[in-house]
Amino acid sequence: MTPNEKDYMDRYIYQVIRRLPKAQRDEVRMELEELISDMYADKGSMEKVLTQLGDPAEFSKQYQNNRQYLIGPEYFETYLWFVKVVLICAAVPILVISLVNAISEMPMVTSQNAAPVVIRAIVDGLTAGITNALLSCISSFGAVTLTFAIMERKKNQFEMKKAETWSVEKLEEDKKTDASRWTPKFLEPVPDKKAIISRGDSMAGIVFIVIFSVLLVFAPHFFAAIFTEGETVTAVPVFHLEKWGMILPIFVLSLLIGLVDEILRLVVGCYCKLVMISNIVCGAIQIVLSAVVLKVLPIWNPDFVVELQLALGDQAESAAKFLTYWNADMVSNGLLSFIIAITLFEIGMTIYKTLRYGVCIKKP
Repeated sequence: MTPNEKDYMDRYIYQVIRRLPKAQRDEVRMELEELISDMYADKGSMEKVLTQLGDPAEFSKQYQNNRQYLIGPEYFETYLWFVKVVLICAAVPILVISLVNAISEMPMVTSQNAAPVVIRAIVDGLTAGITNALLSCISSFGAVTLTFAIMERKKNQFEMKKAETWSVEKLEEDKKTDASRWTPKFLEPVPDKKAIISRGDSMAGIVFIVIFSVLLVFAPHFFAAIFTEGETVTAVPVFHLEKWGMILPIFVLSLLIGLVDEILRLVVGCYCKLVMISNIVCGAIQIVLSAVVLKVLPIWNPDFVVELQLALGDQAESAAKFLTYWNADMVSNGLLSFIIAITLFEIGMTIYKTLRYGVCIKKP
């Protein structure tokens, strides 16, 4: 068996086992290696062997009991892992926020009513937190399931169209065989190790996006300058909360676009043309939405400096130098520049790794 034929065999096996549950893959890999080797020894041509076995997408169905899936085996384990991460990130921060809000808003505690007041505050906080957490988890679960289901459908459509690809080079072959018949030439290469997208990087991005979105939706007042004086706690919000209903949808939309891009990277698992295009498009949209939020919408608290001075009281004079530096436009420009720089850097790295290592430029 030549190196080129061995490469074709590896590609075929990879395309079969990637569609199976992880627990089956090693066993099926060994079984296919033995089967293909035996057939090769008999026929003497890897192309004849793989053509006889047929399209790996169809061949893998004999291990799947021909079931139809909302989310197939290829994505299911990733989907389960992703749902767990998202649900934890959606529920835990809300429970913590609700408890903190309930405790901070409870009435004055004395030695006589300390226990009942604290217990009531904790119960109220947990009740509100569980209710909001359930709503958040249901929404998150639905969004994640819908996203993966769409990817499952689009993957199937893409593979069907790819199997019907026509070219002038196959003109002579098509005279002898059906044009839609699968051949080993359709096999994609096994991804280069350097083309694999780190699952840890995707997880970090997903956790940040989900937690940040939860905070923006359920606790925008947490983004504030907080001062304590004795038992009194004063919070000066950074955001313009009176206009938050107009600002939040654009903010969350930008984060959701980033989440979709992270899901795609996680599902595909390696740098390729699809990941590159998604990253470029999502990055461009996020830059535009960030510009809208930071430069068009009234995101910043217009009374931030005044409220800060009142909260500081006697210490306002010592902080006067800092307060003179606060400028909403300057802060917006700085954040927007940072977002653009980070987004362009990520796009640049994705383009480089796709062109350098990505499977889309590999040759058979």
